[in-house]
Amino acid sequence: MLSFLISGLIPVALVLIFRYVNKKYEPPIFGIYQTKNKNYWLKFVFMYIVIRLRQLFNHVRRILDVEYGRSADGTAHIHQQDAALEQKYFLGDDPLAIDAVYFNGVSENDVFVCNVARRQGFVCDALLMLKVNGEELLLHSNLPDTQMKQEPIEEGEYRVQGIVINNFMPMRTWKVSYDGEMKSRSDPNKKVNVKVSLTWSAHFPPFNYDTQMSARSLARDMAKEPWSRTYFKLLKKLHQTHYEQMGFLKGTVTVNDKEHTVNIPCVRDHSFGPFRDWRTFHRYVLHFIFLENGDSMAVGVVSQPSVLSHLTIGYVCRKLDNQRVFPVDSCDFHLYQHGENKIMPKDYAFSFEAGRQSYVVRVNFKDEEPFYIGDGKAAVIYERWCAVEVNGVKGWACVECQYKNA
Repeated sequence: MLSFLISGLIPVALVLIFRYVNKKYEPPIFGIYQTKNKNYWLKFVFMYIVIRLRQLFNHVRRILDVEYGRSADGTAHIHQQDAALEQKYFLGDDPLAIDAVYFNGVSENDVFVCNVARRQGFVCDALLMLKVNGEELLLHSNLPDTQMKQEPIEEGEYRVQGIVINNFMPMRTWKVSYDGEMKSRSDPNKKVNVKVSLTWSAHFPPFNYDTQMSARSLARDMAKEPWSRTYFKLLKKLHQTHYEQMGFLKGTVTVNDKEHTVNIPCVRDHSFGPFRDWRTFHRYVLHFIFLENGDSMAVGVVSQPSVLSHLTIGYVCRKLDNQRVFPVDSCDFHLYQHGENKIMPKDYAFSFEAGRQSYVVRVNFKDEEPFYIGDGKAAVIYERWCAVEVNGVKGWACVECQYKNA
């Protein structure tokens, strides 16, 4: 019986080996997006194990840090870690180093987008867009160009051409203010005096992409790429620290002496590292979603073909689940199916999984405004504001769509 099984298995094994060796290489979709090839599953298993071991190591290290922190419960040490992440990044001598803070909030009648990305030589990529009480969209006078010369600044402050951003409490509270002219979108020659005094407060814990990304999702995306020593060196070079946090933006916006109260859900992030070149990005689409039930979520795809032609990113913040934050494990949103011709659809849907739960997202476009970013206007980004429905719960979303401006 055993000899019969062996004699039967050998031909099957030989056929499988033959098919594996002779399997044709599947070219990237549109010459950009890598697909599963014959070594995919081996690479996936290997990378999944590596990522999980790294996450386990980081988890154990954090526990030890807390145990041997400066206070019995480790609170002081945790605050020190938060403060270290939140402080301004030292740019060094690299002209492509980056230190960026970003706020993006939306409700039915209000919009707020603000970004300051510090570069070498007192240069910033910065922007400000706002709409209050359903009135007209106002733009910083420099838009659609975002490159600005930076003013002398205080320690820990992000300041450029009227925009001032300060951290009050690490991972808790930020202050965003503006005092100056803005222009009407419908009539760029029309200037209005604007004063912004807003406080962002955290509503959920931060999500750090360095340590909290789904191992399964990241391993899946990395396994599709062609590996080499050069590939991993480039992956390390292009890495930057990036974390996001969901909260609320509250305060006042005064337009030509008319004061408006603002209270909207808002995501904020901090990115920093020695290298960011917008020319290395093919495109990305990011959805920042705020639902009526108090849940918030971010989900999207980034294409940086030199290292990851398709990278799924995101997380879900569940209000009724002890304010917990779960990474996105999988998503069926593919860039080549949505706006590869540089025309994003106005109505579309996709699904994803996070925290052992499936989500179906329906997106309905309402408005958008483009701007340019990077040296020589290397990229164009469309800020879109959309109505959404996630598993039957309604809400609003800021959808950011980036294209290489070539």
